[in-house]
Amino acid sequence: MDTIKFSDRKASVDFYESRYSRGYMGHWSNFDKERLLGLIKSLNLPSHGNALDFGCGRGIFTQVIREALTGWSFSGCDISAEAIESAKKNSPGVTFFVLGDKNFADRKFDFIHSHHVLEHTFNEKVTAEEMSSYAAPHCTMLHSLPCNHEGSLEYRFSQWTKDGFDAVTGKFFYEDTAHMRRLNVRQSEALFSKFSFKLRKGYYSNQYWGAIKWIAESNFGLVWNISNPFHANSFSSFFKLVVWRNRLKFAWFCFFAASAFMPADRGKYYHLKKTIQALSFILFFWLAIPVARYISMKAKQEWDEKKESPDGTDMFLVFER
Repeated sequence: MDTIKFSDRKASVDFYESRYSRGYMGHWSNFDKERLLGLIKSLNLPSHGNALDFGCGRGIFTQVIREALTGWSFSGCDISAEAIESAKKNSPGVTFFVLGDKNFADRKFDFIHSHHVLEHTFNEKVTAEEMSSYAAPHCTMLHSLPCNHEGSLEYRFSQWTKDGFDAVTGKFFYEDTAHMRRLNVRQSEALFSKFSFKLRKGYYSNQYWGAIKWIAESNFGLVWNISNPFHANSFSSFFKLVVWRNRLKFAWFCFFAASAFMPADRGKYYHLKKTIQALSFILFFWLAIPVARYISMKAKQEWDEKKESPDGTDMFLVFER
């Protein structure tokens, strides 16, 4: 359960500049985009206003916000200058700036969005204060972030694994080393209450099928780590993890093959990976595509039916003041 320790903002900036220079966060699935689009539309925001995508990265979700809020003006900010340059190319017509730019210090926004930002920052209290400093007197915020609520499939993996939970950070054992924390809804609410924001609504995802989907869409290392039976905390857990390792390996392969001709981040061995994917698609498309579509369908159905059930591993919190 390693965690990179960012001592200050500079250490965090240096780390993410390096990540973005290697193609970090270049693509998101249509499933994620459509979910965000529906959430923003459900907020019934005014027809005009100023919106900020805080921690916008390459601006992928900034485009979704623009689609949801026609008639609004848009800005995006991030600590990474590398990400901001990429965002400017992806979303012309949007004002992007590096967080801390004094030229934007007095800007106020009626809607602020962040997508998986709070778990990455070196200090979540500082980040909440920075977000709130950009908020207009009457402002709506939508923040998505991982949570450590009980009951999800991923929570069960952690229950079956030795040292599956970090009592200090709330993290699950398999997390990205750059995740600083995994909050619950009450901790998140406390971050913004001091700035007069109240939690209006909470939505949750990845109770079961959503978890299978995102794990299968991730790299194989995550599948191997999250279902490692040799880290089990009992004989019973060992056999459960063996069963799930086989299930997840199969699901991962189907998504891997089915996505052979879809855009992907350009990381190490990109061309080799794409070659293997293409061969896998040619040989197994008849199996991979139906399985990947079935899991995706079940994940969407789960979101439609259970998004208000808190036993998920991702939460989408709506704040207002």
